[in-house]
Amino acid sequence: MGGVPTFPHGRPLTWADLEAMPDDGHRFELVDGVLVMSPSPRPVHQRVVARLLVALTAVCPPELEVLPAPVDVVLADDTVFIPDLVVGRREQFTKQALMGPPVLAVEVLSPRTRHVDLELKRAKFQEVGCENYWMIDYDSPWLRCLHLENGVYVEQARSDGEEIIELQFPFAVKLSAQSLVR
Repeated sequence: MGGVPTFPHGRPLTWADLEAMPDDGHRFELVDGVLVMSPSPRPVHQRVVARLLVALTAVCPPELEVLPAPVDVVLADDTVFIPDLVVGRREQFTKQALMGPPVLAVEVLSPRTRHVDLELKRAKFQEVGCENYWMIDYDSPWLRCLHLENGVYVEQARSDGEEIIELQFPFAVKLSAQSLVR
């Protein structure tokens, strides 16, 4: 059993502080220097991630890589996210993390993280220039795909239920929300 980490007083936490923490199996993220812990995902959540991983990996160009969580995405020294699925340029990956904004960040919405994924993470990824941000709601189900245009996310496509969408960004792929959930 590891010791309890001590944190600096009087300053925001950094990625270096996060890296110094013992690996206790929890998912910790940093938002503007504030530590946030995410609860363990549910089986349906992981089913969506696994199916999307298979679909995207099959069509991913060689200069990009598709990885499931947990992968630290270091957006700034005080902001580190762990998207449910991330696509990044191969040269952006280090041994520890993806450095800088990914090409695509995907969040599968769950009741405990819904607001964070819909609002906070979306805003931060947009701010740092992440080209694509996708959100999947497994209850409805729906898939919403946002693409960055002139610094603002616009909806590129949306799949409700069985509706198949054909996406071009970050690369060509056909998906439906229901196929990821079923």
